Formats: sequence, C-alpha cells, structure tokens
Amino acid sequence: MGKNLPEAENGHEENLRDSSTNTDSDRVLVTKRAVFLALCALVEERDFSAITASDIMKRAGVSRSTFYRCFADKYDVVNWSFKRYKNIRIQDVEQYHDFSTALYAQLLHLKEYRTCYASALRYLGQNSLRDYMFEANDEYMLECWHAEHGPDEVSLEKRVMIRFAAAGCSKVVEQWVLGGCVEEPQSVVDALVATIPTEVLETLF
Repeated sequence: MGKNLPEAENGHEENLRDSSTNTDSDRVLVTKRAVFLALCALVEERDFSAITASDIMKRAGVSRSTFYRCFADKYDVVNWSFKRYKNIRIQDVEQYHDFSTALYAQLLHLKEYRTCYASALRYLGQNSLRDYMFEANDEYMLECWHAEHGPDEVSLEKRVMIRFAAAGCSKVVEQWVLGGCVEEPQSVVDALVATIPTEVLETLF
C-alpha cells in the first residue's frame, strides 16, 4: 500500500481528495458532512427511496435554504460523499496519496456507511448512485490521463480502455457494497489494481 493514511476525527483512517476543501468554507464542509450523516441515520430506519429531502433537513437540523445551498436533492448528498474521493486538482497532485491508498480509504468509508450506500445503490432511477459512480470514476480517470499525456483528444482505443476500467471498478465496488463488504478492502484494492490496464493505472493518482 502507499503512504500512511491520516487519522480521521472518528478514529478511522481516511484520505479524502475532498472537493469541499478546495471549494467550500470549513462551515459549509461541516454542514455537508452533517447532512450526509443525517441521511445515513435515516437509512437505518427506512429505505433510501422512502426518504425525502425534508426528512434529511429535519434530522440534520438545517433549514431548507441551507440544504439547497449545499445540495440539489437527496441523491446529490450520497453522490457528493462518494465523489469526495475522486475530486482532484492537478495543481495539488503532490499533496495526494497514491491511487491504491486513496482507493483503500474510499473502501473503508463505503464499508463504514455500507447500509446507506447499499440502500442508495438499490435505487435504479434517475440520478442513481450506480450511474454516478461510473461517471465519477470515468471523469477522474480521464482527468488523470490528460494530466499525464496532455490536453489532446484521446483516441477511440484509449478512450474505450479508460471507460472499460472505470466501468469495471464501479461495478466491482457496487457489488462489493451490495454483497455486504465481506472481502477485506485491501483485497479488493489489490484485485482492482491487478485488472486495470497498465497504461491507465500508471496515470492514476
């Protein structure tokens, strides 16, 4: 595995490539995390599909205006929490842990909040987490590719390779969460790293 992970406030190791640290104030970041935790608490009581934005606001103790300043809807809440690990800024690349370490941290997070993520993954409608996971992984891998090879248009062969890697990672992680996160996160990381095309893997950070 790569660098040592920093210790999170809740006692778990965590490494976020957190877009919020780039674009949000500390206060907004705290609010977003509180809203996510409120959603997770609600999912312990009923299915994700039965939860409304108003339910989340009430549980989190935030106003309607505050909620909608942070998120578009309830789907955006869980999507944001997933994408925190895939948001990168090229100028900050030296501050990031390597890909394997960051993926390991993400799987720890998904396992800790498995009930919430599994419930969201069972939803198959518009704005689904399943679709968003692929979109986030594809965007992240393509951004890494351009950082390594420049801004020129990617050939069809390379683009298919990147999308194939993104789709594969997304599906494996999806099924791991839905299956109860039985396998150890590091074992899943090792398996994914072994199957991502080398040409793509070498660009990831």
